[in-house]
Amino acid sequence: QEKSLIEAYVAAQTCKKELTEAEDDLFLRGVIDGKNAEIRAAQLRANTADKRADLQKAENKISVERAILDGLNNQLAAYIAIAGMLKGAE
Repeated sequence: QEKSLIEAYVAAQTCKKELTEAEDDLFLRGVIDGKNAEIRAAQLRANTADKRADLQKAENKISVERAILDGLNNQLAAYIAIAGMLKGAE
């Protein structure tokens, strides 16, 4: 499960990198030409919606994998506690 969580982190980092590269490309090609920061930010959001959606999915995957890992760790802790109680009952 830890491997799945690490893979989710790597995927999210890749998505972040791709989003940054897409934003840079838009600026370099002159697509983002708003007169103020708010307009430029809106243009960026409009032109990178797909990359932002990919990043959101990747971040959601991290949350899911983290919840699964936490559940497994809690289950392991319960088993260890039970084993300790059984060991003391002997």
